[in-house]
This record gives sequence, structure tokens and C-alpha cells, in this order.
Amino acid sequence: MSPIARSLQDLAELERFVVDNDDLLALESRMGRFNVFDALNIARAEVRHSNFLAFILDPGESHGQGSLFLRAILMDLLKLAQPHLRPLSPIEIDGTELRGVEVRREWKHIDLLITCREPAFVVAVENKVDSHEHSNQLARYRSIVLEQFPSAPTMFIFLSPGAEPPSDGAWVHYGYADIHRVLTRVRAAYENSIGDDVLVFLDHYLSLIGARFMDDSKIDELCRRIYKNHRRALQLIFERAGSPSAGILGEVEALLHEEGRWHVFHRAARYIDFVPQNWLAWLPHLASEPVDDPRYWIGLRLEVEEGSLDFYAEVGRMKDLELRRRIIEALLTNGAALGFERKGNAPIRDKFTRVTSREHLLRWNDDDEPDVDVIRRAAKKRLDRLHAELSGVRALVLPLIELGNQGTP
Repeated sequence: MSPIARSLQDLAELERFVVDNDDLLALESRMGRFNVFDALNIARAEVRHSNFLAFILDPGESHGQGSLFLRAILMDLLKLAQPHLRPLSPIEIDGTELRGVEVRREWKHIDLLITCREPAFVVAVENKVDSHEHSNQLARYRSIVLEQFPSAPTMFIFLSPGAEPPSDGAWVHYGYADIHRVLTRVRAAYENSIGDDVLVFLDHYLSLIGARFMDDSKIDELCRRIYKNHRRALQLIFERAGSPSAGILGEVEALLHEEGRWHVFHRAARYIDFVPQNWLAWLPHLASEPVDDPRYWIGLRLEVEEGSLDFYAEVGRMKDLELRRRIIEALLTNGAALGFERKGNAPIRDKFTRVTSREHLLRWNDDDEPDVDVIRRAAKKRLDRLHAELSGVRALVLPLIELGNQGTP
């Protein structure tokens, strides 16, 4: 299927998805209430969930409830944990004033660390929303805590939406359903003493957890029907707008169009291929495969990988393989002055060959996607430099193409 036919088919699928879709209307009605956490795009961001929990559990924070929330969560944790994993009993917490509490974020890469001077204890919390454990991290974190607090009673909490147990048996599994249950109970019992602004904030968070991390049979059934009937449309939406890479690529693509110096050949789920706008006047029609534009045999690429925005350039399929080889060799030989510089000696392949090394323009961790300004600054800095470097490509490539044409019978 040609790219144009595929695009028309995709458009038809999206139209079917949004027109007369009763299941979608029912789901929107059930889920459509405003939620501040959704509005701030933090529904599944581990870092921001940890930030909220740090706020609500810290007695010194501006919610004005002292240790109310911390005490409720701690007592529930101590009640659920096996006796040998408890630093103290629920009875020692009940009715006792917690003194010298400190809640730390990202202390030695641990999501939450709660320390208390009286009664003495340390609680480490590793929070997993969408990601999984890696690099034996639970055992490493436990060793760090025990080394730093050798005499304090300690407890280790693995917080996640699902039922997957922690890899280290010293960690207690605690679910977001447990958080929802405890905070709901506290809210009901202390509604008259909790400020209205904090109640609203708490209600939004409880609504978020309930909708995203807990079972709802009606929502589950609607989602199953929508997915069954509109699978292709949903895949397109996720690829182009819903994945973490889509938001970053959206900003990059907008920058390319706004500048007016670039022509975008192709936008995929994880990358954008483009060339300088002024190349369109001289790029010959050499592409060998079905593409919307036969000049699309060479492209500059901005690609989102795991935790990075990368740049590289690539020569694709061409009708004349010998000409293609000569062009690639010329770009590599003169690469340092033209923005086409590749380390190593990878072979020249007949289909796709990178003529630059992969260059990381921006990096971030899994839980903290960069903001718009950071993305745009990183991309613009490289684009500005690239535009100046590429000015000599035409003078290098055109003579090779003309020579190839002369040799064609």
C-alpha cells in the first residue's frame, strides 16, 4: 500500500472512531470530570506522585494537618506487614506524637525517605507507577539505608498499582488501592477539621487513583468494546499523540515548521525526517521505493529514544546503487565540514545507511519528561548549527549525480 493510500485509510479509521461512537461518549461522560492531576499531566508520572505523597505525609507542610496523614498510612502499613518486617508496632504509633519527622525526596535516588526522631524509625519508599525494578535496586537501596542509619528501626515499602511482589523479601508491598482506602477513611473522619482547599486537593487525588489504578467494571467493559471496535484508530492516536515520545516530537515538529528553514518529509511515531527547505530546489528524484516525495532518499532525523532526543542523518534507498555508494563515501570523507561525521567504520548497506553518528541532544530520566522550553532550546541549538554546516552539501553531491547521469545510457 502506498503512503498516500495508507494515510487515507488511517483518516477513515479516525473518523469512524469519533463519529457516532456511543461507547466513547459513555466513557467520556464517566471519566470527563475535571481533575487537577490530569490537567497538570501527572496522572502516571512517578516523580509527581511521589511529590504529592511527600507533601501529604510531611507534618510540616502547608496542609495544616500535622502528622494526621502520616500516622494513618504508617499504622496501616504496620498492620499489614509481617511482624519481622515492622520497625515498631501499630500500638506504638497510635496516640503518640511523632517528633522530628523529615520527609526527603530522591535521597540517594530513593523516592521517599521518612525519618522520625521520636519514636525512632526510618521508612524508605520505592514508588513504581509504570516502570519496573531494575539493576537490583531494592537490595541496593536497602543496603544504603542500613549503612546510613545503622541503629534506627527500618521499614522498606514497595509502592505500586499492581500485585507484583518486590524482588527483595525485606520490602513490604503496598498498593495504591491501600493509599486510596486509608486516605478515604481519613477524609471521612476528619472532613470538618480539614481545610476546604486541602479537601479539594485530596478529592482530586483520590479520584485519580480510583479511576487509574483501581477496578471499575463499567469502565473496563467500555474500554474493551472501544478497543475491539477501534483498535487501529487507538494505535494511531497513541503513536502520534499519546506516547511520551509523541509530546516531545510534537514540540520539535512545531519548531521545524515555525522556523520556515526546514521541510518535513515524514513524521513517524518516534522520529521526524526533514531537510533544509532550500534543498528542495536541487534534490533530484532518486528514491527507489514508494514515497510521497521522490526526493526523500536523504534525510536528517530527530528521534526520541529511551530518555533521549537524538540527531543523525541517513541515506535511504536509491535507484542507482553505485551512485548511492559514491554519495555516501563523499559525505563520510568530507563529513567533518558538512555536519556529516560518523565515528567507526560501519559498512555501507543498500537500504539505509547512517552518514552521521547518533548524537544525544537532550537526555532525561524515565519519570521526569523535560518541559517545552528545554526541548525547544536543545533542538534549536542543534538546528542552528546544522543549517550552517549543510551549506556545502549541494556543491559536493550535485557533481556526483551529474557524473552518474552522463554514464547512464
